[in-house]
Amino acid sequence: MNYKMSDLKGIDENQVALLRQAGVENTDEMMNLWNDPARRLSLTASTGLTDEQFIRLASMARVARLKGVGPKYANLLVTAGVRGLKSLGTYTPETLVQRLGDVSASRRLAGPVPTLVEVGAWFAELKPAVVPGTPSPNGS
Repeated sequence: MNYKMSDLKGIDENQVALLRQAGVENTDEMMNLWNDPARRLSLTASTGLTDEQFIRLASMARVARLKGVGPKYANLLVTAGVRGLKSLGTYTPETLVQRLGDVSASRRLAGPVPTLVEVGAWFAELKPAVVPGTPSPNGS
């Protein structure tokens, strides 16, 4: 799914304005920019966004596009250290629900914490080799 960057919770209005000035309005455009190192460097230079800020914004765009995540949970996931499918695959649904609850409470984040059923659905996006405890295609 494609979302407006302004719809993602946890993104500062000033950052949204800087992205707009650079021609980035939505998550698809952010991912296209992420995949173009020259444009990425140009954006950080022209907007004053730090590499850390840009990586966080790109991570939020990336996880928001996962089925069932959207703007509702992107900030919580990135704050908890989930920046894409690979880092999602380091958890089980149960351990991720626990981690998200802990991060939400410790950081006093507004908004809901996803249920185990919701989180379980996110794992359907993972390739079998990435799902924790699943053998890789070569048998290891």
